Amino acid sequence: MNTVLSRANSLFAFSLSVMAALTFGCFVTTAFKDRRVPADIHVSKVMLKNVDDFTGPRERSDLGFITFDLSADILLEYCYSK
Repeated sequence: MNTVLSRANSLFAFSLSVMAALTFGCFVTTAFKDRRVPADIHVSKVMLKNVDDFTGPRERSDLGFITFDLSADILLEYCYSK
């Protein structure tokens, strides 16, 4: 007869096969979906802050932060129309 280990191996292999089939099914149903949505993005304020860079020569420091204030208007009517 079959031992406990061979039965556990069969159960594990079957479970793995079922999970692989479900994963492939999820991939097939979402892989070819068109996810493009029209959007309108505006930049309202841009700030540049210089930061002291102590790793190189002091006369030339090009380290800094750029901060954007973005406002995006995504057309929600397009999302709900489908």
